[in-house]
Amino acid sequence: MIERFYRKIFVAIVQDGGAHDVRVVVQKKRKLLNKQSRKFEGKSALDEIRSYLGKYLDESPLHYVAVLNPAVKQGALPGCRNHLDEEMEEISGAKTLCQNEDWLLYSSMRELDSLQTEYKSIGLDFIFSPFSVLEHFFKDKVHGGFALYALAQKDSFSVAFFEDGKLEYAHHYPMQEKNTLTLEDESSTMGFAVGIKEEDEIDKGISLDDIESLDDLDILEELDDLSEIEDLDNLDEIVEFSEDEPTFEEKRIVFPRGSEIKQEMDMFNNDYRRFELIQRTLARFYRGEHCNDRFVETIFIADAYGSGAELKQYLEEELFLNVSIRHIDVADEVIALAMAEEEEL
Repeated sequence: MIERFYRKIFVAIVQDGGAHDVRVVVQKKRKLLNKQSRKFEGKSALDEIRSYLGKYLDESPLHYVAVLNPAVKQGALPGCRNHLDEEMEEISGAKTLCQNEDWLLYSSMRELDSLQTEYKSIGLDFIFSPFSVLEHFFKDKVHGGFALYALAQKDSFSVAFFEDGKLEYAHHYPMQEKNTLTLEDESSTMGFAVGIKEEDEIDKGISLDDIESLDDLDILEELDDLSEIEDLDNLDEIVEFSEDEPTFEEKRIVFPRGSEIKQEMDMFNNDYRRFELIQRTLARFYRGEHCNDRFVETIFIADAYGSGAELKQYLEEELFLNVSIRHIDVADEVIALAMAEEEEL
């Protein structure tokens, strides 16, 4: 009855890449009246979000604020049954939620408490898992054959195997640089790998200790030749600039800016990092109890960070996978999940 007099206001907050993406949707009788988006960055982001949302939340008592869970220690498990003792140890200190009476979501209780405290002045009604977003976004695919699904964000990478709508395996990876993590740190953020014997995965690199003598390097012989030039003024010939040679100013116009180069390099590095994570996930799955002699042929990727071209190439050429990449607006998906939850209240 109260819905006849008030509008429904849905708010989604997605924290990723050092920014907060805020989406506000206003409805009345299921008709869209207004939709607004804002991005907030910096230390004062939450204060600015609180001020921005104030006018919307004060407008109607029928308001619902939802966030995407940014926790590092979270994941999903097949089935909602009581897991074995060794599996429960993996999710000790975590809050669990049965999804669709079929699979289990879990997240660090400490991180959830911290999130609630962080948004205390705004108030949270829903906290959604990346795996819920992944399932909802690919709802036209997950009820089909066996395939791998991934949600690629700037700060995280969530992967899950589905077959006939049933979750088979999942893992949530933070996107820290690999070389900044010790094995102990990495294992602490990967508590998902239930039923799989972990192996040390140390990347082999080149060590200076492996080089007995730097004099053996050919490059140093070339550098020694430069020492024979005592005085550049003694050179008999000086190559003049050709009139056809572009000037320095002209070259500057052609060259990309440093920020553009950095952005391209970041995307390239992020794509390769995600490729490595998919490799690792497949290796764990194939040697685990979940495999059941099944092999992945197709991967569906929800791309929230605006790249993915290099990742697609790696997966097709190196792992021979069929790759489908869709752009995802995560805030819109969180809004859709909040609306579905509100209808069940």
